[in-house]
Amino acid sequence: MPPSISVVIPVYNRFELLKRSVESVLSQTLPVSEVVLVDDGSSDGTSEILPKYIAQNERWRERVRYLYQENQGPAAARNTGIAQARGDWLAFNDDDDLWLPQKLEWQFHALDQFKECQACFTDAWFMNNSNMKMTLFQLAGKFGGEAEGVVSSPAKYMTERGSLTGIHPVWVQTLVARTALARPIGGFDRDLLCGEDDDFLFRLGCETKLCFVGSPMVLIERTPADKRHEGVSRNWDETEFRLRMAQSRYEKRLHMRSCLATDIRELARRDLSSVHSAWTNWYLTRGQYAEARKSIVRAARFRLSPGIAAKLSLTFLAPVIARRAVNRRDARRVQRTMGFA
Repeated sequence: MPPSISVVIPVYNRFELLKRSVESVLSQTLPVSEVVLVDDGSSDGTSEILPKYIAQNERWRERVRYLYQENQGPAAARNTGIAQARGDWLAFNDDDDLWLPQKLEWQFHALDQFKECQACFTDAWFMNNSNMKMTLFQLAGKFGGEAEGVVSSPAKYMTERGSLTGIHPVWVQTLVARTALARPIGGFDRDLLCGEDDDFLFRLGCETKLCFVGSPMVLIERTPADKRHEGVSRNWDETEFRLRMAQSRYEKRLHMRSCLATDIRELARRDLSSVHSAWTNWYLTRGQYAEARKSIVRAARFRLSPGIAAKLSLTFLAPVIARRAVNRRDARRVQRTMGFA
């Protein structure tokens, strides 16, 4: 008997892009049971057009469900979808990303091979960005061409830095997981307006091993962020916003009781040290030297690496020189990170 699979897609405007996303899900060689579209308060007419389109399209009418809510952000939209899903398995897509036809077939082949796993992810290609000519696994520096495999300690794996970008290869668009696992862990954190997917995946990885499919099975939209982001996602371009969200995510991670292994706690402390070091940079560039000193002290308390120790000394003894150093470094980093947001 084939698995019953619910696919949750949060919707915010972009009706034309959404149609392609849904069609890619409905075209799976292993059919999905339903697609749950959660409209998070679209403001461009999608809330009027989409229900009519579903009603008039037989292919959609059979398996696509439409739910509307006032705008609350993608985490809340996904949670509504999780709560309403009828399938034994959950998968997620975004309204501008595409699945290749055999995505689910290959994932359930892997799940059948690795029965200790209750979730599976795949590699992915990026599209519409000339700066990203690699797969997700290549970007993360992981797996090296393995066809299938298992990640035995996913929570630790997702906090280890496998590449210069610090990006791990488990993304929610490539995931399929048991519904009975996604619900008890609490779904997506509504207080996180970015990085909520990373937080969800980390908590999922505290509960089960993950298997993976080494072939790219998803096309992830990566048009430059200023053209792609909608609604609250536009805040992504603000450094202060990203740092607040990252700090909240890592503080939460440090205090989780389901992942108390010493090595994972130390990795969380490392990440919090990095966040407070980044806050130091942010304050330095604005000439707020007193706040910069407070932030670098916090960074040192979480992890006193040689780099943090050097910045601590420079921020206290020569903050103007520290500011110049930060400005030079940030100018070099812009080109390296362009397109990865």
